[in-house]
Amino acid sequence: MSSEPPRRVLVLGLDGADFDVIDPLIAAGRLPHLAAWRRAGVAKPLASTVPPMSFPAWSTFLTGLGPGGHGLFDFSERIAGAYRLRFTNATHRRGATLLGRASRAGRRVLALGIPATFPPEPLDGLGVSGFDAPVSTGTDPRSASDPALYAAIAARVGPWKRPDLDEGAHESDFHERAVATLCARIESKTRFALEALSQLERTGRRPDLGVIVFAESDTVAHHYWRDHDPASPRHDPTASAVRRSAVAAVYERLDAACGALREAFGEDALCVVLSDHGSGGASHRVVHLNRRLADCGLLQRSASGGRLEAAARAARGLALRALPPAVAEALFRRARGAAARLESAARFAGFDWARTPAFCEEANTQPGVWINLRGREAQGCVAPDDYERVRGAVIEALCDWKLPGGAPVVARARRREQVYAGPCVARAPDVVVELALDAGYGLCLVPTPWSEPAADPIRALAGEALAGGRGRGTNGTHRPDGIWLATGPGAEQLDLAAAPALEDVAPTLLRWLGVAWEGDLDGVSLLRAEYGPEDEARVAARLRALGYLD
Repeated sequence: MSSEPPRRVLVLGLDGADFDVIDPLIAAGRLPHLAAWRRAGVAKPLASTVPPMSFPAWSTFLTGLGPGGHGLFDFSERIAGAYRLRFTNATHRRGATLLGRASRAGRRVLALGIPATFPPEPLDGLGVSGFDAPVSTGTDPRSASDPALYAAIAARVGPWKRPDLDEGAHESDFHERAVATLCARIESKTRFALEALSQLERTGRRPDLGVIVFAESDTVAHHYWRDHDPASPRHDPTASAVRRSAVAAVYERLDAACGALREAFGEDALCVVLSDHGSGGASHRVVHLNRRLADCGLLQRSASGGRLEAAARAARGLALRALPPAVAEALFRRARGAAARLESAARFAGFDWARTPAFCEEANTQPGVWINLRGREAQGCVAPDDYERVRGAVIEALCDWKLPGGAPVVARARRREQVYAGPCVARAPDVVVELALDAGYGLCLVPTPWSEPAADPIRALAGEALAGGRGRGTNGTHRPDGIWLATGPGAEQLDLAAAPALEDVAPTLLRWLGVAWEGDLDGVSLLRAEYGPEDEARVAARLRALGYLD
């Protein structure tokens, strides 16, 4: 046995953080901790998943598997053989997590706020789940691997997170108020994390692996990008100083939190700051994919089903607008099945299935197209022998779709097996869609307003609609590259020359901790001494899939 003390690592997750925000703030002297760590360590863009969304991305971070391997592609998934969906959580994911692997190998773990980790898995230490649905974000002892320890920490400093913000952004003063809530959240989470570290250390359980995730960098980008970026096509020149400084204010609080947490965890540990995806601005245009399919003869509406769909959408919208966040969360958790049925009707009730070869859920988090395949779908109308022809027609219709100036709406539309590998590929839409940028700004996919029969599949927003909100197209969108910044002991051993990706994180951290990786994985260790021919082959395959190699 080695006499050396066990290696330790702290991961600070800043959901949606982007170097396009960080670097100018570093240059302005506003992020002293990240600036020092970047100078002393190694930094690189970190490739996200397809789609670059929180549930699939953090699941890839945890498992070292792509979405085709772990099976979580979105906050919800379709139920096989039915035009219905269910909301996903950790029980729907394949693959052991780096948290569980480390804990079973004798390492103590502190993991706070990682999305898609509810219900919590048993750990030696403490795990507190991140949000398990967009309307379910608060935590209590049921969210923790050790409810008694959670309760003891919360009794001293409050819960990890309260459901205190309605991201539908319907109130007229939302953008004036929300930034203060986000900054307060960062401070309360930091207090919780520091108290958790203190209580674990006092009981002789100093963590070897710490993973602490803040979602506020993602939230502020969604709602304040247009105020942060004067070039945004949604920019409001009358925005208040509070709105204009919101993104910087949140990043400054996160920088301070990172500094405090690293000091408390111990600077003898490797420290990695990363994000699950990047962020950028949204175009002033939104797109309606089902309207495009209908215009191309690939989707037909049902008059009776359309009325049910409209009623479901109205009921969903009323609930989200009228209920306080804490009440909406409580109802969702008590009636998850009923919420899924309402969401299913809002997405699927309006189609004439006998005449609809292809359809989209029109969820911006997973912009894919399903083929209404006979024998697989409840009322499938596409014969198995016609499957590939229809998929080809869908891809052609999407790739021929143009913005008013002639630029493409869709960057890539590919068959799912061209994007994913693994046992869960069948959970993905038949055609995986990646929307293009509109003059450098992301297009948002929003549900088609079928009550407007002449609605165009591309719609330009104006006035108050430019602010956006959940379900209406936020003014900030996700980008496929997150951040990777490593500093402290061991950072010099990381080889970041080979396009690091989220699936590389789990094997890298476990090998740093001295934990053997057993089973399949899509990622490779970034530790130089561990990099071999099999890893090179995996990286080459990844680069080919991304279009960088022939």
